[in-house]
Amino acid sequence: IQNSSSAVVCWGDNASGKATPPAAVDGSLGTASAISSSVNHTCAVQSETGAVVCWGVNTWGQASPPDSVNGVSGGATAVAAGELHSCAIQSGTGAVICWGSDGSGRATPPASVDGSSGSAVEISVGWSHSCAIQSGTDAVICWGVDTYGQAAPPASVDGSAGVATAISSGRYSSCAIQGGS
Repeated sequence: IQNSSSAVVCWGDNASGKATPPAAVDGSLGTASAISSSVNHTCAVQSETGAVVCWGVNTWGQASPPDSVNGVSGGATAVAAGELHSCAIQSGTGAVICWGSDGSGRATPPASVDGSSGSAVEISVGWSHSCAIQSGTDAVICWGVDTYGQAAPPASVDGSAGVATAISSGRYSSCAIQGGS
């Protein structure tokens, strides 16, 4: 995102248009307030509307945000793009909304962050798992594939012995910045 204009600028491999942002966020029709890129697609939150806009490969629906965050019936404050799925934090509710491949539950957030019994302040998506920081508790909550422990945050950030202020998920790992407990 360009500092002076908030326009999205992408470069590098442009297979499937993943490095060509749409007019809704490239500065010609709109700008962005948040952005996340993955292997084959990118998603951004449009500054003017809060709508999530995605482009690039869409084989699993990972670049097709649902109406609840694409501006039709709601927007988002944050977005995270993974290899096969994407997630956003819905404006107003703080609910984590995910779309794309749901293999191993990677796109099905638990009740503690999906808006039914809790919400989130930050979201991060890996290859086959997702993590969020829960509103009110600052505990790290993860779901999806856990083959390498990537979806099992340690006590130092899961709310039982500590909390987090930031989260980032990779292909087979996740990291957080510890906060006060």
